[in-house]
Amino acid sequence: MKKLIVIALLLGSTILAEFNQDVLTLGPLDQKYNLDKVEAGQYIDTKSGEKVELISIIDKKTNIFVIGESHTNYDCHAFQRDFIEALYNQNPNIVVGFEFFNREHNAILEKWRLGEISEEELLKETGWYTRKSFNYGYTKMIMDFIQKHQIKVIGLNVSRDILRTISRQGFEQLSKEDQNLFPTINIPNPEHEYFIKGIFGDFAVNNPDKFTNIYTAQKCWDVVMAESMREFLNQKEYKNHTGVIIAGSNHVAYKLGIPFRYNKANKKTNITTIMPVLVEEAEESDENPMAKMTKKIDPHGMPGMSQNPSSTFSRGIADIVFGAKELKQEYFADFGATVKEEEGMIVVSKINDDSPALKNGLAEGDQILAIDGVEITSVEQFYTIVAAKNWDDELEIKINKKVTF
Repeated sequence: MKKLIVIALLLGSTILAEFNQDVLTLGPLDQKYNLDKVEAGQYIDTKSGEKVELISIIDKKTNIFVIGESHTNYDCHAFQRDFIEALYNQNPNIVVGFEFFNREHNAILEKWRLGEISEEELLKETGWYTRKSFNYGYTKMIMDFIQKHQIKVIGLNVSRDILRTISRQGFEQLSKEDQNLFPTINIPNPEHEYFIKGIFGDFAVNNPDKFTNIYTAQKCWDVVMAESMREFLNQKEYKNHTGVIIAGSNHVAYKLGIPFRYNKANKKTNITTIMPVLVEEAEESDENPMAKMTKKIDPHGMPGMSQNPSSTFSRGIADIVFGAKELKQEYFADFGATVKEEEGMIVVSKINDDSPALKNGLAEGDQILAIDGVEITSVEQFYTIVAAKNWDDELEIKINKKVTF
């Protein structure tokens, strides 16, 4: 049964309780017991505890900057763009590596950098959306600056198939060739294991064997991203370049992931870590009197002091912390449907809870025929069209409805 539906991309969100990873007693000994606070738009040097300007973060002695991110936070990516611009203005010899591109994509990235292929071709050839990466708009603001100034860009990751094999079957199931991708994997890091175990919580405690494989995959993930940049900068042409690694915050926090593995492979490397701390805006309303009070009373109870929304963090989390505003909804619209190719058709494989797709009647098994009058013939095409939409935009989707009796 064919059906035409119009979907407005209105926000639907689910609040999840999360393990607070920003206030742990981990990281460098001289900072791990110190708590501090940051406001949105501020930069804090955790060694001194002082607010600093962006330009002062550009330490000329640093060989590698490792920047954590919340993948769908706009301020995180805006900071990355602004930081790379400031670094480039001081030193144009830089190499930027991304978690969401693989090593095998380097030749494609080079063609794109030189203007030999379009952005659309870049996304298709790297499988950006078929690998279920986040909306490219977040990364685009950085990539546009990179291409404009011809900055070298590389992929840091390896195929998820390798990491999936490790997490499900164990490291020993890899071929010797694939095992060699992870040279520092056997160096223990108890703080890192504790950190990852805390993220997985009850699952890690109740399923120790499964967690062991998952944790090994996490270590391998860190190792290969560190190794990708290290090996690249070891090339004669790039020995005097500064590296910038962009990855999820769990790979950077407390210097336990990528920074740890990089230093184990090269102890002489001077690494500066930069982490976002998300700052939720206070709501002022009759139902939330505390929001009003925080404008008049500071955390130490001193009346009359202006208090902007801030978040607390451990100064062991990174060398530099920046406050990133936590939006009530993602900056780019989230349609809430996953699709796959099946027997030459593009069909819905998953619908997210409380999503625009679910609210408008889309269901698993429905075939996507067209969007806004454009025939859909590939998974990449579906995601590319949907990703270009904003909240409150409308999608006219023609579907072949799956009906069961």
